[in-house]
Amino acid sequence: SASFGKATDASAEANGLVQLDCDAAAITLSGDVITSCVIDSVQAKVNFDASGVVAEIGAMLTKGQLGEAYGMKKNGSTYEWNEQVAFFCDYVTGKTVDQVMNIAVNEKTAPTDADIGSTVTIAVGGFQSLIAKAAK
Repeated sequence: SASFGKATDASAEANGLVQLDCDAAAITLSGDVITSCVIDSVQAKVNFDASGVVAEIGAMLTKGQLGEAYGMKKNGSTYEWNEQVAFFCDYVTGKTVDQVMNIAVNEKTAPTDADIGSTVTIAVGGFQSLIAKAAK
């Protein structure tokens, strides 16, 4: 799934920014049961000047590739994004898609079940939707 993230206008003093957030999931199934799950995400950021010219674009790494460089631990989180996604993927492996869709979440779609909520504090609602789509 993809959605626009941050966006700022360019000015004479500073470049503008547009960000596309893209999440991807792959699963394997045995009947209705998930036998493996991989999820990753990229935040593609593009800077441009006031005339609309795109600045040089460097390599774009996924959140999984960034690991600790993504910076959640530096900002007070116990686990980094890639670690939380790995916990989530492990948690859903062995469950049916229906069970994944019924994982209790709060208004920010972070899990509230104690079995997963202590290690996964990021929003998982989008991941649930991706798993449902991947299962079709």
